[in-house]
Amino acid sequence: MGYFYAAQTTQSATGFGGDAVAGGARAAVIVSGVLAALAAWEAGRCRAGLLWSLAPARGRYRIAFDALRPVLVLALIVDVVAFLSAALMVNASPRAADLPVIGFAVALQTALIILGFGVGCVLSRIIAVPTVLIGVTLWLAIPATLETPWVRYLTGVLSAALTFTDDLAPSVLLAPLVLAAGVVAAVLLGSVPVRSRLLRAGVALCCVVAGAVPAQAMVADAGYEAPTVPRTGAQTCDEGAPRICVPEEFADALPQLRAAANKALPNLAEAGVDVPGAVAYVSQDARLEPGDWRMHLERPVSDLRAFNAVATAVIPAFRECPDLPDDHGHPSPGPLAAWLRVSAGMDERDASGVGTVRARREAERVRGLDRVEQRRWFDVQLRALRSCDPKAHAEALP
Repeated sequence: MGYFYAAQTTQSATGFGGDAVAGGARAAVIVSGVLAALAAWEAGRCRAGLLWSLAPARGRYRIAFDALRPVLVLALIVDVVAFLSAALMVNASPRAADLPVIGFAVALQTALIILGFGVGCVLSRIIAVPTVLIGVTLWLAIPATLETPWVRYLTGVLSAALTFTDDLAPSVLLAPLVLAAGVVAAVLLGSVPVRSRLLRAGVALCCVVAGAVPAQAMVADAGYEAPTVPRTGAQTCDEGAPRICVPEEFADALPQLRAAANKALPNLAEAGVDVPGAVAYVSQDARLEPGDWRMHLERPVSDLRAFNAVATAVIPAFRECPDLPDDHGHPSPGPLAAWLRVSAGMDERDASGVGTVRARREAERVRGLDRVEQRRWFDVQLRALRSCDPKAHAEALP
């Protein structure tokens, strides 16, 4: 099962260790329902053997650990298979920065195993095993289909892959662990040999609530896309001007990007485009200095892709305008991208294979104007793409 889910949730050979960790972590968490059910079975064996009534209070946790040892060994094997399979599929090993995600998956898996064991201590094996298997599996699967997005982030099933430029926000990893800690505390304190079952149930319920409330608060504002933070400390830059910076995984592409910049930027300057101080492949949420450009790269980085990335880096990312009506016409970056490619000196045959026919025709029309008019058109298009002002959009639309 670990291999199956790793194969289902892992992308093709991207060469990025973050993809291996994300795929392995999803697989490890998803199979936790089966592991928790096995833990419930082991607890049922102890219950059927009357071990809890015969063992001293101080030895109960040791007995529980010994009973869970086969399940924990199986969980370790599942995790190794899941992460190793994912690493082989993406052709990359996990990075040191990915260790928290691995620890997160293992901790969450362990918490669910303890939960299954606790249920098995209360119910008979015939009832506990299917209850735990179905309950945990539904808990891991159903929230991702709900319209309330924050619920999915409490399960621990990672809904987004790591990227070259972004890491998962700490709240995405902490929220499930806080909830799991409350559940584990409920199981441990609920097993204390106190005669009053009502007292034990009350203490266990308080532990669950104490974990659920802060966990929900951490992800209450999260949307359907997992919250992320810009990746830091993993940039590699060359020494040329303008400076070109990429994630360390793209360091081998710096010579191609430098060659593309040496050709494209002087041509764009002749067309009236201000040359940037730096061109960087960074997160959309990362702060850039005024005048710097943000580019986007994909593997494999060919000379044509490198040239296109540099030439069109001035175009901002798509800006959502929730205050505008749904039928409001939003300017397309296609014509501006086509104009930038041709103005930067891309071969016409290569340029003809990128973008839409309509965008290329509009770019050809603009190229027929004088330099002043072309610069004015460029400014209008760029301002519209950066703005949610309906007037700016109307001015940019053909």
